[in-house]
This record gives sequence, structure tokens and C-alpha cells, in this order.
Amino acid sequence: MSHKFPPRFKTEAEATALNLRRQLGLTVEHACPARQVTGLYGITVTAAGTLEREIILDALRAEFPDQVRVRQQLALVANATTEFSAIVAIVRDHKMILYNGNNSPARQESDIMHEVAHILRGHKGDCLQLNADISLRVHNEDHEQEAKWLGATLQIPEEGILRHVCAGRTSEEIAAIYGASVQMANYRRRILGIDIRAARRKRF
Repeated sequence: MSHKFPPRFKTEAEATALNLRRQLGLTVEHACPARQVTGLYGITVTAAGTLEREIILDALRAEFPDQVRVRQQLALVANATTEFSAIVAIVRDHKMILYNGNNSPARQESDIMHEVAHILRGHKGDCLQLNADISLRVHNEDHEQEAKWLGATLQIPEEGILRHVCAGRTSEEIAAIYGASVQMANYRRRILGIDIRAARRKRF
């Protein structure tokens, strides 16, 4: 059963993907690198494994008296296995996305976009709140589905992939263009019914 999104959610997701590209001087047929997107919003992006060397710990020392607990919780992220993808951390009002640097570049791109989507949607509890009691994210399935769809749309917009398929490009070629995985390109083709729509467009 498909997830039920809020009214106009998918339309707004596509509009957001196009608007971000306009701000960066890109078209729907171009990649919109996640780190450029985070730059627009002043979001720091860093590999979780390098956390001990980051300024974030200096900020935490002044903010939290229980340094042992701070380090224990951050270690859960920094030392996570490949099952860990990415997470948003908030220190005071500053947002940071911590990602798994062991994942492939394509996976990192998808992971970071997913976390950007959480931020753009204003999801609460989907992050490592470092400006309150230290706690890991609380899973919310509605939020996760929204972030999955919006993150994928930011990475590969609907109109963009449709144009590429109409031009005869393969999933491998589309993935390379958008800095995405082939799995992500195939997912977007399938979930959006791109091949059927491309065939209809060619007929007319």
C-alpha cells in the first residue's frame, strides 16, 4: 500500500527541487549537489567519523556539564556501522548533518538529501538534539516517508528524469548525471511511471 502524503505534497516537493536548482543556476536536467544545497541554508555537513576533531565538541563543552554523556551519545553515531546513513544534529540554533563517510559517494548524496528533506519539512524529533537533553532521533514513519520522497525528488526531479528517458538515456547514465545510485534512478523511474509516460510523449 502506498503512503498517504499531505495534500499537494508531491507537487510541492517537485517545486522545491526546481526552485533550488534555479537558485544555483541549474536546470532540472542537472545534478543539484547536496553540499551546495546545504550551503544555501547554512547547514554544516561533516563525516561522523571525524566528529572528534570538529569544533562541535568545543561548543558542547560550554553547553553541557555532563561531558561523558555527550561523548557517549556522539560515539553512537561516530562509531556506527554501515547501517548508519546520516542524521541531523542541532547545537543551539545551528544545524549540522553528520553522514557515514564509509558509504559510497552516491549513497552519501542520497543520505544527505534525505536529512535536508527533514530540515525543509520542519520535522521535530528526527534529529540528534544537542541543544536539549541528549537523545537520539525518535522514529516517525510519516516523517520518514516524507523525507524519503522529498530527498529523492531533490536529487532526481520528476521532469528531469522524464526528459532524460525521453532522450534515450539509460538508468546508469541518469544516475551518473545526478550523482545518484543506479538503484535510485530505477526507483524514480518506477515510482513515477516514467517509462510509460516517455513512451506516450514520443507518440505525440
